[in-house]
Amino acid sequence: MAFKAFFTVAVLLILFFSASAKDMEKVDSLNFLLETTLDPEQKVDVLISLSSHYVTTDLNTGILYAERALLLAEDVNNKDLIAKSALNFGTMLFYSGLMELSAKKLYQSIETYRKLNDQGGTATALTNLGSIKLFGEEFEAAEEIFLNAADVFRAIAAESGDTLPPVQLSPIYNNLGIIYQNTGQAEKAIEFYRKGIAVSQKYPHDQTNLGNLYNNLGSTYIDLGLYTDAYQAIMKALGIREDAGNIAGVAQSYRMLGVYYMALENYLQAIEAFKESERIALEVGNIGLIVPVSEKLYEIYKSLNNPAQALHYHEQFKEFSDKVNLEQSLAQIRALEMATEFEERERLRQIEQRRIKARNTFIWVVMLLVVVIMALMFFLSLSRVKGLRLKNKNIRLISENMKLEKENLQNELEMKKKELTTNVMYQMRKNELIGDIARKLLAYSRELKKTDQEQVISIVKELEKTQHESIWEEFEIRFHQVHNEFFDRINASHSDLSINERRLCAFLRLNMTTKEIASITGQSQRSIEVARTRLRKKLNLTNSETGLVEYLATL
Repeated sequence: MAFKAFFTVAVLLILFFSASAKDMEKVDSLNFLLETTLDPEQKVDVLISLSSHYVTTDLNTGILYAERALLLAEDVNNKDLIAKSALNFGTMLFYSGLMELSAKKLYQSIETYRKLNDQGGTATALTNLGSIKLFGEEFEAAEEIFLNAADVFRAIAAESGDTLPPVQLSPIYNNLGIIYQNTGQAEKAIEFYRKGIAVSQKYPHDQTNLGNLYNNLGSTYIDLGLYTDAYQAIMKALGIREDAGNIAGVAQSYRMLGVYYMALENYLQAIEAFKESERIALEVGNIGLIVPVSEKLYEIYKSLNNPAQALHYHEQFKEFSDKVNLEQSLAQIRALEMATEFEERERLRQIEQRRIKARNTFIWVVMLLVVVIMALMFFLSLSRVKGLRLKNKNIRLISENMKLEKENLQNELEMKKKELTTNVMYQMRKNELIGDIARKLLAYSRELKKTDQEQVISIVKELEKTQHESIWEEFEIRFHQVHNEFFDRINASHSDLSINERRLCAFLRLNMTTKEIASITGQSQRSIEVARTRLRKKLNLTNSETGLVEYLATL
């Protein structure tokens, strides 16, 4: 997803504090209150406060507090607290990269807020859901959600008689600008960036959003070739970020300044700006920024016929690209592990609920049987009593056997799911390796004779063809083992889908990203995006708030 390297998707992180916990700043004070208060509703507020405290320091701990808050809110059946806790939980999951789980909790928050007729809460949860859609490049769905949320916030402000525009509009307009810039609607992007700036300027504490808006505005002006306007916007963003002590933002501004000078072919000043961005990025350890900066410096030095510097930055680009890729792979693994843990806890929680229900039912049944047996003891012989006891014992044995069989089936399904996930990741790594070999062969072939080049190209094409066919055959076999009824259901509901569209449905059923699907199929990310859009139309989801992945998960 290209836009992620240049833009920050804004999320409304709304913190809720009880009156008694509102002024508490230290975590130990919140923990003390959590241990001493007997009011479960106050405990929920404290848990939300604790989870929000960890959003920038320890997300795993913050998520655990958020989960506890939601469970306790559900136990006390307080709808307002359930909505707040689900919103907080969903937001924490978003920051952890667990998009599917985040969306589920945000949908729960939206549904509860709507039942409470809480427009502000609904709009806040919708905004965060829109950020998930934007993060997944579902631009059409994200645009609709953000526009609806903005309308609600403006209506609330109008009803309250507030003369200032709602501060929530600032990140919403920024996200809308990102959408329009990434969909080729530059003029519209500028319009919403400027709207966001107008809102943010009225709130002194909103400097982070203000810097982002100006920087993104400068990027759009560069795209349009309006270089004077671009320079003014970029320098404005730089000044705001320097004043606010936003070091990461300052590095981004210098990178954008380098892009500006590069567009003007003013390579010396572009080098100076990029190197300043590089210096700050290295200082704060922002390797994600070093990658695009190194790439630009490589391009400049290459065009200036400076092979030594070009080689240096090419090597730096490769080094930090590998680090970023490794970090992303590790993050994906951690996200998968966390998602598995959440699903396992949810499964165990459901099992426990069923067990408690079964135990209560069993108690009532036993009590009834005792009463019946005591009544029958006056009329039945001792042999009849023994027969009833033997029957009761058989029932328990059958129940235990059924329970063991169920556990075995669950374990077998979990094992197949893990094998499928492991296989997909292995195939992706294998695909990337073969793709890398193919690129190296093509690069090497340029030094060969034309006939030899054609032979190498033919070998590469045959290798890629065989590779993708074998990947799909193995993937399809393993997918059927885990989701054996999925294709039957989707064929019954949508018989007009092509083979490739059914394959895309299978990948999306596994919650795979556009990049991962492209890696397995050998297609470009753009082709996958087009295919997803067409699939949404065929599934009649174009004007629906239901996401493509969420819809397929229900089949």
